[in-house]
Amino acid sequence: MRRSIDLLLLSLAAVLAVLAFGLLPRLVTPSLALDAGLVVLMAATAQLHYGLMHETMHGNIFESEAWNRRVGRLLGITLGLPFETMRFGHLAHHGFNRHDYDRPESLHDGETWRGKAPGYYFQLVIGNDLLYALAPLVLLLPMSMTPALVARMNQSPDMEWFRKAALRTFSNPKRRRDVRIDILAVVALFGFALWAWGASWPVFVACIFARWSVLSILDNAPHYGMPLDSGLDARNTRFPAIVRWLILNQNFHGEHHRAPQTHWQELPAAFAASGAAQHGSWFAAQARQFVGPVRLPEGTP
Repeated sequence: MRRSIDLLLLSLAAVLAVLAFGLLPRLVTPSLALDAGLVVLMAATAQLHYGLMHETMHGNIFESEAWNRRVGRLLGITLGLPFETMRFGHLAHHGFNRHDYDRPESLHDGETWRGKAPGYYFQLVIGNDLLYALAPLVLLLPMSMTPALVARMNQSPDMEWFRKAALRTFSNPKRRRDVRIDILAVVALFGFALWAWGASWPVFVACIFARWSVLSILDNAPHYGMPLDSGLDARNTRFPAIVRWLILNQNFHGEHHRAPQTHWQELPAAFAASGAAQHGSWFAAQARQFVGPVRLPEGTP
């Protein structure tokens, strides 16, 4: 039953991708209402699409690691976000989710709300996924340039582990090749979609940016404002049960962090058995981020 539901949702994600990447304007005559409806639909299902990719990162969809990677790469290509770079960032997030790249809301010593807010809000609304889309392009450069590029990353001594992990991961020839193939596939697929939409190409662009915007906003919400040393913790929130498949139960994000290999369909039961606290509404957690940069407290939550 679990596998059947996964395959059904993968099929739904594939159908939506095919429609958005050029089939819809071939089936029906574009109109303002239809175009707006598609953009809203793509935004509403962004977390479902990414959530399936996220499950493949943890090896939760298929028993075979090879199949998880194949399907994850296809899902990433249709998001414009290469799988290997997304997987690296996500697993680093699990390793320590309050590292310096992973707390965009944090006001450092000497920073002010006014000074940090413009960059923070840009990252919140779209910048997070723009970075994920653009960062892989550096892997098109020669391998010899990789150490120097990695060395330019966050210079904090606390991030030395991150720089070493990035160098180790992206000096791997197979991973570099996979990222390069995925970039070429993204360019080809997106180019085809722009051609297929013809004069209505802004609709396709709006679909992609709507998805990137939704995913950027959702990215840090379960961790926003949590203490600097909250480690692997995250918030669990309430979300209407009847449509939790849209976010693959990631309202139980704290439970996911405690056991990343727990399949998304098993998270509600795992949360109930854990006795962990719930921290309000999932929707309130998204809205809370718009308070902006904050001085993060120390100490466990």
